[in-house]
Amino acid sequence: MAIIQPPARLPLRGIKWRCAEPATVNRSGWTNTSKLVGLPGAGLWSATGTFVTIIGERAALRWRGFFTALRGQRHVFPLVAIERQRQTTIANPRVASGATGGDTLPLKGLPASTAVLLCGELMTVPLPSGHQRLVCLTRDLVSDGAGTAIAAFGPELGEAPAADALVEIGEPFALVRQTSEPPGWDVDVGQTYTFPLAIEEAR
Repeated sequence: MAIIQPPARLPLRGIKWRCAEPATVNRSGWTNTSKLVGLPGAGLWSATGTFVTIIGERAALRWRGFFTALRGQRHVFPLVAIERQRQTTIANPRVASGATGGDTLPLKGLPASTAVLLCGELMTVPLPSGHQRLVCLTRDLVSDGAGTAIAAFGPELGEAPAADALVEIGEPFALVRQTSEPPGWDVDVGQTYTFPLAIEEAR
């Protein structure tokens, strides 16, 4: 498996993000009460979308080459998960000591007493396995006077990140691979190209 860098940020006209959180629900036939069992760290991001229309074969060449270089599902690529150019101009923080594989993460290296990110914004956390975990904040990320903070998010990390690992907060991304749908492109009248996108998080 190799990481293939796209030639530019994917020019999508629309994208649908989903995060499946596996769980088993057992309901009592006598009392109708339910017991739910989840598996922390098993959440999986997926997305589908379509490129904006590209006019002219020459303008589509780089993207044809990129999708071909992925070799179907064999290789992966980083997919930026925000629509803005950057979420914040604040420098990326680092993982502080005491990190776990759960849904909170201690951070350091932030500006003191600052509202860093809002609830619903995203981060990418590098894990020891090499996986880059995209997470969504479930409360505002606000630093204290020492420039430290506790990020709360979902889904769970599944692994404890190493201390001092750099967390991406400016341009958060998911490391993804194409799904089993055969990749390719569509050409219409006037050499108008579109590239359908169907991906899932590479684990």
